[in-house]
Amino acid sequence: MSLAARSWQDQGRKRAAVAGDPRRLWAIWHRCRRLLWWSPIALIALAATILSPLAASYQPLQSGNTGGGSFPGLRTGTGIRWVYQYIPMPNAPELYVPPQRGPFALAGSVVNTGSYPVTIVGVSQPAGSPFTAAGPARYLTSAEANPADVTNPPRHVLRDLTLAPGQGIQIGMPLRIAYCASRRSYVGEDVYAVTERFLWFTHTVPMPFVARCRPVVTNAPGGQPGPAGTFCSG
Repeated sequence: MSLAARSWQDQGRKRAAVAGDPRRLWAIWHRCRRLLWWSPIALIALAATILSPLAASYQPLQSGNTGGGSFPGLRTGTGIRWVYQYIPMPNAPELYVPPQRGPFALAGSVVNTGSYPVTIVGVSQPAGSPFTAAGPARYLTSAEANPADVTNPPRHVLRDLTLAPGQGIQIGMPLRIAYCASRRSYVGEDVYAVTERFLWFTHTVPMPFVARCRPVVTNAPGGQPGPAGTFCSG
Protein backbone atom coordinates (compact mmCIF):
# COMPACT_ATOMS: atom_id res chain seq x y z
CA MET A 1 0.00 0.00 0.00
CA SER A 2 1.33 3.42 -0.91
CA LEU A 3 2.11 6.06 1.70
CA ALA A 4 -0.64 8.33 0.30
CA ALA A 5 -3.25 5.58 0.62
CA ARG A 6 -2.12 4.73 4.14
CA SER A 7 -2.26 8.42 5.20
CA TRP A 8 -5.76 8.76 3.77
CA GLN A 9 -6.91 5.69 5.71
CA ASP A 10 -5.34 6.98 8.93
CA GLN A 11 -7.17 10.30 8.58
CA GLY A 12 -10.40 8.43 7.91
CA ARG A 13 -9.98 6.36 11.07
CA LYS A 14 -9.32 9.52 13.12
CA ARG A 15 -12.48 11.17 11.77
CA ALA A 16 -14.43 8.03 12.54
CA ALA A 17 -13.04 7.96 16.08
CA VAL A 18 -14.08 11.56 16.62
CA ALA A 19 -17.51 10.95 15.15
CA GLY A 20 -17.97 7.95 17.40
CA ASP A 21 -16.98 9.70 20.62
CA PRO A 22 -19.94 11.64 22.08
CA ARG A 23 -17.66 13.55 24.47
CA ARG A 24 -15.53 14.87 21.63
CA LEU A 25 -18.64 15.84 19.70
CA TRP A 26 -20.02 17.69 22.74
CA ALA A 27 -16.75 19.56 23.25
CA ILE A 28 -16.68 20.67 19.60
CA TRP A 29 -20.32 21.80 19.76
CA HIS A 30 -19.73 23.65 23.01
CA ARG A 31 -16.79 25.57 21.48
CA CYS A 32 -18.82 26.45 18.40
CA ARG A 33 -21.74 27.59 20.53
CA ARG A 34 -19.48 29.85 22.60
CA LEU A 35 -18.12 31.43 19.41
CA LEU A 36 -21.65 32.02 18.16
CA TRP A 37 -22.64 33.53 21.53
CA TRP A 38 -19.66 35.88 21.63
CA SER A 39 -19.96 37.06 18.03
CA PRO A 40 -22.81 39.60 18.64
CA ILE A 41 -20.96 40.99 21.66
CA ALA A 42 -17.80 41.36 19.59
CA LEU A 43 -19.77 43.14 16.88
CA ILE A 44 -21.36 45.49 19.41
CA ALA A 45 -17.96 46.26 20.94
CA LEU A 46 -16.51 46.95 17.51
CA ALA A 47 -19.43 49.23 16.62
CA ALA A 48 -19.08 51.09 19.92
CA THR A 49 -15.35 51.58 19.29
CA ILE A 50 -16.05 53.06 15.86
CA LEU A 51 -19.10 55.14 16.78
CA SER A 52 -17.96 56.54 20.15
CA PRO A 53 -15.67 59.26 18.70
CA LEU A 54 -18.44 60.31 16.32
CA ALA A 55 -21.07 60.40 19.06
CA ALA A 56 -18.72 62.28 21.39
CA SER A 57 -18.38 65.14 18.89
CA TYR A 58 -22.02 65.21 17.77
CA GLN A 59 -23.47 68.64 18.58
CA PRO A 60 -26.45 69.65 16.40
CA LEU A 61 -27.91 72.51 18.47
CA GLN A 62 -27.91 75.91 16.81
CA SER A 63 -29.42 79.26 17.70
CA GLY A 64 -32.96 79.88 16.51
CA ASN A 65 -32.09 83.60 16.15
CA THR A 66 -34.88 84.77 18.42
CA GLY A 67 -34.47 86.14 21.93
CA GLY A 68 -34.29 89.32 23.93
CA GLY A 69 -35.41 90.88 27.17
CA SER A 70 -38.83 89.30 27.70
CA PHE A 71 -40.58 85.94 27.76
CA PRO A 72 -44.32 85.17 28.06
CA GLY A 73 -45.32 84.57 31.66
CA LEU A 74 -42.02 85.75 33.19
CA ARG A 75 -41.39 89.16 34.69
CA THR A 76 -40.02 91.77 32.28
CA GLY A 77 -37.21 93.81 33.79
CA THR A 78 -37.34 97.52 34.43
CA GLY A 79 -35.65 99.74 31.87
CA ILE A 80 -34.43 96.96 29.55
CA ARG A 81 -33.89 98.48 26.11
CA TRP A 82 -31.79 98.39 22.95
CA VAL A 83 -28.88 100.86 22.88
CA TYR A 84 -25.82 101.63 20.76
CA GLN A 85 -23.60 103.39 23.28
CA TYR A 86 -21.79 100.86 25.48
CA ILE A 87 -19.92 98.35 23.29
CA PRO A 88 -18.85 99.48 19.78
CA MET A 89 -20.62 97.23 17.26
CA PRO A 90 -21.60 98.95 13.98
CA ASN A 91 -25.24 98.46 13.09
CA ALA A 92 -25.69 96.02 15.98
CA PRO A 93 -27.32 97.42 19.12
CA GLU A 94 -26.79 95.93 22.56
CA LEU A 95 -29.56 94.92 24.92
CA TYR A 96 -29.06 97.01 28.06
CA VAL A 97 -30.21 95.74 31.47
CA PRO A 98 -29.92 98.37 34.24
CA PRO A 99 -29.27 97.31 37.85
CA GLN A 100 -32.48 96.21 39.57
CA ARG A 101 -33.66 94.40 42.67
CA GLY A 102 -36.31 92.14 41.18
CA PRO A 103 -35.89 89.18 38.84
CA PHE A 104 -36.25 89.66 35.11
CA ALA A 105 -36.31 87.45 32.02
CA LEU A 106 -33.86 87.04 29.18
CA ALA A 107 -34.79 84.81 26.27
CA GLY A 108 -33.06 82.74 23.62
CA SER A 109 -33.88 79.89 21.27
CA VAL A 110 -32.35 76.65 20.01
CA VAL A 111 -33.02 74.32 17.08
CA ASN A 112 -31.89 70.73 16.56
CA THR A 113 -30.34 70.91 13.10
CA GLY A 114 -29.04 67.33 13.17
CA SER A 115 -30.41 63.99 12.02
CA TYR A 116 -30.89 62.44 15.47
CA PRO A 117 -32.75 63.46 18.66
CA VAL A 118 -30.80 65.13 21.46
CA THR A 119 -31.88 65.82 25.03
CA ILE A 120 -31.50 69.24 26.66
CA VAL A 121 -30.53 68.53 30.25
CA GLY A 122 -30.71 72.12 31.44
CA VAL A 123 -29.65 75.76 31.03
CA SER A 124 -27.18 77.78 33.09
CA GLN A 125 -25.17 81.01 33.00
CA PRO A 126 -21.45 80.93 32.20
CA ALA A 127 -18.82 81.47 34.86
CA GLY A 128 -18.19 85.17 35.32
CA SER A 129 -21.54 86.25 33.94
CA PRO A 130 -23.18 89.23 35.70
CA PHE A 131 -26.46 87.29 35.56
CA THR A 132 -27.48 84.54 37.99
CA ALA A 133 -30.48 82.23 37.86
CA ALA A 134 -33.61 83.33 39.73
CA GLY A 135 -35.53 80.11 39.06
CA PRO A 136 -35.76 77.25 36.58
CA ALA A 137 -35.60 77.99 32.87
CA ARG A 138 -38.85 77.67 30.91
CA TYR A 139 -39.60 76.91 27.31
CA LEU A 140 -42.25 77.20 24.63
CA THR A 141 -42.48 75.05 21.53
CA SER A 142 -42.65 76.75 18.13
CA ALA A 143 -46.42 76.24 18.05
CA GLU A 144 -46.86 77.68 21.55
CA ALA A 145 -44.66 80.71 20.89
CA ASN A 146 -47.44 82.39 18.89
CA PRO A 147 -50.68 81.19 20.50
CA ALA A 148 -54.04 82.71 19.63
CA ASP A 149 -54.53 83.54 23.32
CA VAL A 150 -51.32 85.09 24.66
CA THR A 151 -52.78 86.01 28.04
CA ASN A 152 -52.07 82.58 29.55
CA PRO A 153 -49.25 80.98 27.57
CA PRO A 154 -48.06 77.54 28.70
CA ARG A 155 -44.74 77.52 30.53
CA HIS A 156 -42.85 74.25 30.76
CA VAL A 157 -39.82 73.75 32.98
CA LEU A 158 -36.81 73.06 30.77
CA ARG A 159 -35.31 69.84 32.07
CA ASP A 160 -34.47 66.62 30.17
CA LEU A 161 -36.35 67.76 27.08
CA THR A 162 -35.74 65.70 23.92
CA LEU A 163 -35.68 67.65 20.66
CA ALA A 164 -36.41 65.73 17.49
CA PRO A 165 -34.53 66.60 14.28
CA GLY A 166 -35.70 70.00 13.06
CA GLN A 167 -37.52 70.82 16.31
CA GLY A 168 -36.92 74.17 17.99
CA ILE A 169 -37.94 75.87 21.23
CA GLN A 170 -37.86 79.33 22.78
CA ILE A 171 -36.17 79.50 26.18
CA GLY A 172 -37.01 81.91 29.00
CA MET A 173 -34.49 82.42 31.82
CA PRO A 174 -35.51 84.17 35.04
CA LEU A 175 -32.38 86.00 36.22
CA ARG A 176 -31.05 88.37 38.85
CA ILE A 177 -28.39 91.04 38.74
CA ALA A 178 -26.59 93.14 41.35
CA TYR A 179 -28.68 96.14 42.35
CA CYS A 180 -25.62 98.33 43.00
CA ALA A 181 -23.19 99.01 40.17
CA SER A 182 -20.67 101.42 38.66
CA ARG A 183 -21.89 104.40 36.67
CA ARG A 184 -18.81 104.45 34.44
CA SER A 185 -17.97 100.83 33.57
CA TYR A 186 -19.96 98.15 31.82
CA VAL A 187 -19.84 94.42 31.31
CA GLY A 188 -21.44 92.32 28.61
CA GLU A 189 -22.47 88.71 28.15
CA ASP A 190 -23.62 87.40 24.79
CA VAL A 191 -24.26 83.71 25.55
CA TYR A 192 -25.89 81.34 28.00
CA ALA A 193 -24.95 77.67 28.44
CA VAL A 194 -27.07 74.75 27.25
CA THR A 195 -26.21 71.26 28.49
CA GLU A 196 -27.26 68.54 26.05
CA ARG A 197 -27.02 64.73 25.99
CA PHE A 198 -26.64 62.40 23.01
CA LEU A 199 -26.40 58.66 23.72
CA TRP A 200 -24.08 58.46 26.75
CA PHE A 201 -22.23 61.73 26.04
CA THR A 202 -23.00 65.14 27.58
CA HIS A 203 -21.88 68.52 26.21
CA THR A 204 -22.30 72.07 27.46
CA VAL A 205 -22.39 74.54 24.58
CA PRO A 206 -22.78 78.35 24.39
CA MET A 207 -25.89 79.79 22.79
CA PRO A 208 -26.43 83.49 22.01
CA PHE A 209 -29.19 85.39 23.76
CA VAL A 210 -29.98 87.29 20.57
CA ALA A 211 -29.12 87.04 16.88
CA ARG A 212 -25.56 87.63 15.66
CA CYS A 213 -24.23 87.16 19.21
CA ARG A 214 -25.00 90.75 20.13
CA PRO A 215 -24.15 91.26 23.81
CA VAL A 216 -26.47 91.87 26.70
CA VAL A 217 -24.90 94.78 28.56
CA THR A 218 -25.17 96.01 32.14
CA ASN A 219 -23.26 98.26 34.50
CA ALA A 220 -20.36 96.54 36.20
CA PRO A 221 -21.81 95.21 39.47
CA GLY A 222 -20.45 96.18 42.85
CA GLY A 223 -20.28 98.93 45.42
CA GLN A 224 -22.87 100.13 47.90
CA PRO A 225 -25.19 103.09 48.28
CA GLY A 226 -23.44 106.41 48.82
CA PRO A 227 -19.95 106.31 47.26
CA ALA A 228 -19.33 108.48 44.20
CA GLY A 229 -19.54 106.65 40.93
CA THR A 230 -21.93 104.03 42.31
CA PHE A 231 -25.68 103.89 41.95
CA CYS A 232 -28.26 101.45 43.23
CA SER A 233 -31.73 100.57 42.01
CA GLY A 234 -34.70 101.68 44.04
